[in-house]
Amino acid sequence: MTEKELLNKIKQSAELVEVPESLSPENIEKKCRERKQEKERKKFRIRDPRVIGSLSAAAVFIICCISLRGMNDSKLSGNASGEGAAMDMAAVTEAQIVSEYTEEEMDEALAAEGGAVEDRGVERKNAGEIYTLAESYDAVYERLNELKTARDDLSRGAGSTVDGAADTGAVMEDAPAFTTGVEDLAVESVKMEAEEEAKSYSETNVQTFGIDESDIVKTDGEYLYLLRGTSVSIVSAGDTMEQVGEVKADTETAAADICAMYVDDDRMVLMVQEYSSSFGQEEKGSERDDGSFAAYDIDYIDTDEMVSVLTYDISDKKKPVLLGRVTQDGGYVTSRKDGNIVYLFTGKYLLEDYGKNPEDAIPEVNARKVSADCIYMGEQGDRGLIISSLSTSRPGEAKDTVMLLDEGSSIYMGEDSLYLYRTNYRNRMETTEIAKFSLTGGFLNGEAAASVRGMVRDTFAIHEKDKKLRVLTTDFSGADEDNCLFLLDENLKMTGELTHIAVGESIYAARYLGDMAYFITYRNMDPLFAVDLSDEKNPRLVGELEITGFSEYLHFWGEDKLLGLGFETDPKTGEQKGLKLVMFDMSNPTELKILGTKVLQETSYSPALYDYKTILAEPKENLIGFVVESYDRGVTRDYEVYRWNGDRFEKILSEKLTDDGYDNANYRGLYIEDNFYIAHPEIVRCYDRADYHLRQTFQPK
Repeated sequence: MTEKELLNKIKQSAELVEVPESLSPENIEKKCRERKQEKERKKFRIRDPRVIGSLSAAAVFIICCISLRGMNDSKLSGNASGEGAAMDMAAVTEAQIVSEYTEEEMDEALAAEGGAVEDRGVERKNAGEIYTLAESYDAVYERLNELKTARDDLSRGAGSTVDGAADTGAVMEDAPAFTTGVEDLAVESVKMEAEEEAKSYSETNVQTFGIDESDIVKTDGEYLYLLRGTSVSIVSAGDTMEQVGEVKADTETAAADICAMYVDDDRMVLMVQEYSSSFGQEEKGSERDDGSFAAYDIDYIDTDEMVSVLTYDISDKKKPVLLGRVTQDGGYVTSRKDGNIVYLFTGKYLLEDYGKNPEDAIPEVNARKVSADCIYMGEQGDRGLIISSLSTSRPGEAKDTVMLLDEGSSIYMGEDSLYLYRTNYRNRMETTEIAKFSLTGGFLNGEAAASVRGMVRDTFAIHEKDKKLRVLTTDFSGADEDNCLFLLDENLKMTGELTHIAVGESIYAARYLGDMAYFITYRNMDPLFAVDLSDEKNPRLVGELEITGFSEYLHFWGEDKLLGLGFETDPKTGEQKGLKLVMFDMSNPTELKILGTKVLQETSYSPALYDYKTILAEPKENLIGFVVESYDRGVTRDYEVYRWNGDRFEKILSEKLTDDGYDNANYRGLYIEDNFYIAHPEIVRCYDRADYHLRQTFQPK
């Protein structure tokens, strides 16, 4: 019996089972209420009777799973009748349902049955000493007042600052027994291939496997979705493309633009940046933010920005239906999607609103101010980073919201946690401060914080595995650059480090897989380093390979190879000679090898070097695609596709894009079964993958 057949049988069995009175919605609600009262703090709250009904059905479903599993196990052991293995439904009490399953299991059961858990009480915790919870709105106002006073003093030439503010620099904004290490690579590679095996189409290239990211072009294997300003065109992706539908963003203002898009089954989620304006008045004699005073009454237009998260049902491609809207103050920073939970990040500078009316400085989500006990305060900074989680099953509600008050941070979302990190310069020392937040059930909570030496230079230089963090940095504060690797446990306590790597060079690209780290440094040569991380206390540098030029982007190619994309350079002068593809052999980390390189003559630039979403790197399909630019004879653009034949790189497609007149960073290469597409929101080309001849060029309406 296949897994699918087993699940169908379980569902059928669940439908035939009569739910005992003890498992009725009313009794389940009563027991849940009693259980909640016994807890020292609220953890699980159920209000909607429909949710209770879902819980009962889910409970029966779980029981049937256990019953069938027992029957199956007994058959495997030779007991064909399964006597003694199947559970007696009458023997299962509501107490077992309520007490034997954890909150997470209940949530999962509800989600499986289409139910949802109401708001869960969250006991907020500080994120170490980097972000501490505000005691009240007054504490936030006091901090903003200190910052405003310091800024006013500076504008008047007084020179006073908030403690430490003068030392803060710009923040980077919106990466031997070796049998075990090699086996880890193989296991993770097989896992990734297994999860993708059922899909015959490409997906957005992401930072963390399993965490989706928005993009301007998406596909679900049947349709192409093209983000075009305030609408999304839905295009059939067969041999003949045609526009079958369009989603026009239901905006609340005339000034709006879609900045992010997700598509998952019959749901489309759009992040829409909106702007609203109103009249304000500066009265004569009033003090301005810079300390001067208004000489006249002045009317002005005040502009506010917010992001609307719009969720649509697109099961009928011709008639998309808006299911819900969530609005959040601020400008769009980024977003992530983990299963059916979407995380939205917006930023808002608070001092301007504080200067007009202190209460206006607190951002709103769905027209409600962020609660004071959900505001984290950094040491300084007038920028609010607002983070909300939303479930696509309840598209009109914000599941959870927090705000961080600081000067700006970069964002990395791992499999289990959210990390915010920023570079600080104090006393001539360069450090990266890292704050960790848990994401259990879509609820954000402070966990820990740490500081490490140097700065994170590559998106892939920071990586989470098993709730532990690995960080590669380059420290520029000394006489020469110094590269470091830090291993941090689940509480961000350092367990091991490796420093003084390639002194005088800088990290350009990095990747982690299993218990190995690979990274590129560069000055005039391009060393690839391999570090064994299996011993958390003693990471070991086990491999090093030098090659001319450098790679700006790395991508694992199966279980034993590593693809690099960067530039070829003159080892003496550093002069760039063109883009370069390189394939590394990492099957033995102690003996790294070069399997092949290809220098793309007369090429000068590619957006794939700095935006990983613009590159198609798919080892399963043996496809490497990206835009190249040349500046030798004017500006020319091409989309090129390569494959690795085991010995060398082969070009299989080159398409001129110069005459399109569109931004080269907005092209995406993707495949659906036997078709390959060079897709831009305004133009799509379809090719037959058998010989890559052009089948059709399509422009949406």
